[in-house]
Amino acid sequence: MARDLFDRLTGHDDAPRCRYDMATGRAEFVAAPTLSHESRAATIGELFLRILFALEEAGSSIELKVLRSGRLLSDEGAFEPDEGLFVGAAKVDAAERIEGWLDVREGHPAPDLVVEIDRSTDSSDKLVPYFRMGVREAWTWSRRKGTAIWTAAPAAPEELARVTASKVLPGVTQSALERVLDARSGADRRYHLRRLAREVASNMLAPGTGGARAAGHGI
Repeated sequence: MARDLFDRLTGHDDAPRCRYDMATGRAEFVAAPTLSHESRAATIGELFLRILFALEEAGSSIELKVLRSGRLLSDEGAFEPDEGLFVGAAKVDAAERIEGWLDVREGHPAPDLVVEIDRSTDSSDKLVPYFRMGVREAWTWSRRKGTAIWTAAPAAPEELARVTASKVLPGVTQSALERVLDARSGADRRYHLRRLAREVASNMLAPGTGGARAAGHGI
């Protein structure tokens, strides 16, 4: 299938969830999400919102924007992370001005962070296109490999590195994410979400952190 045909067939709200594989020219349909998949994705979205509220309560000027199941377009195809996050006033303002899908070919900003909750297989092999777009960090969860945090150098987006702590949201560690995503009850999940959101907000407000620099420089 030609790429322009794929764009025409999928560039509307009623299009099925799918992505375009540049290597094969094939459209790959994405399976409908399960209840457990939706629950974990919603949990990460709730974490992002709790961090935002904690920053606002502290009177911080750090801006965050949550991207939920938005379609990201690049030369490599169309991608739909389960959650995404923009950090800093400049990126948030640019993202809010976008009409339609986010397309890095048009100069649109890439999220700082994307999240992929797997339905059946490990998704780390799908991360390279995100990093080529300019994404700084990715979180994944799969039944086979559990929770992981990934980064890549801008000059070498193909060389993924699995790390134990987030740089985009300081205070989020692999073990903290595991406690949130694998909580045995709603009360347990909410407890860990509250603690983690407060810790991240506190770390972002600390002098010299990435969050504090983003607020100070509007990036």
